[in-house]
Amino acid sequence: MLTFANKASEKDYYEHQATEADFLAWYAEQDRQTYETPSVTVDNVILAYNPETKRLNLLLIQRRAHPDLHHWALPGGFLDQNEDTTQAAIREVYEETHVQIDPELVDQLKTIATPGRDPRGWVVTVAHLVFLPHFPEAQAGDDAARAQWFDFSVNPETDQLQIKGIPDQQLAFDHSAILKMAIQVMQDNFERKPKWLNLLPPIFSWQEVETISQQIMGYRASALLSHYREVYFMPVDAEQKNDECKPDTFFRLKASI
Repeated sequence: MLTFANKASEKDYYEHQATEADFLAWYAEQDRQTYETPSVTVDNVILAYNPETKRLNLLLIQRRAHPDLHHWALPGGFLDQNEDTTQAAIREVYEETHVQIDPELVDQLKTIATPGRDPRGWVVTVAHLVFLPHFPEAQAGDDAARAQWFDFSVNPETDQLQIKGIPDQQLAFDHSAILKMAIQVMQDNFERKPKWLNLLPPIFSWQEVETISQQIMGYRASALLSHYREVYFMPVDAEQKNDECKPDTFFRLKASI
């Protein structure tokens, strides 16, 4: 058994000279300062293209328990041990809405640790942004009273997000801020990396592109769309007329973005 002149020399030995296995065994036996640890959650901004309205929709759940009872919220919940945040996002969305998500579609948006963001205590959340390539039916489950798709728009004068069907525009916790953050990311990447194009149906019209881009930006973004035809789109022969009964041009994506 090793002996040491004092605790400092013992600590120095195990941290710098012992094997890692011996260090970990020694470390587990020490009286260590304990630190408070936060709970970790995931909150998920899920967007999909509604083929009936030809607009983007947002997936929300209505809470059936405190805190923020009856408020609409982003699907999400607490991280389980031995799962990463992507796995937690997929699990929570399915448990609350029965919507299944491919792991490759989950993009991490931001980690948010604002003090007081959750009245239950110290809760850090990892926000995600998901572009679904289809428009699945949502069905409430777990702690969700309802699960529903909502239309939304960006007010061009105030730059405020407006969700149709939610009179007070107040989501649970800080979810309104998270949603606004997601829209801001889409706006910032509008020209450079427009992943929102993956939301379009397999064959789409130029009118649909303009409609959705206006929904994201809050104004007609025709000038910003000028390079899309060359970089991202491939023309498709399709003789149809748009809502204004004018001939329309149809495209498909060259590849996923």
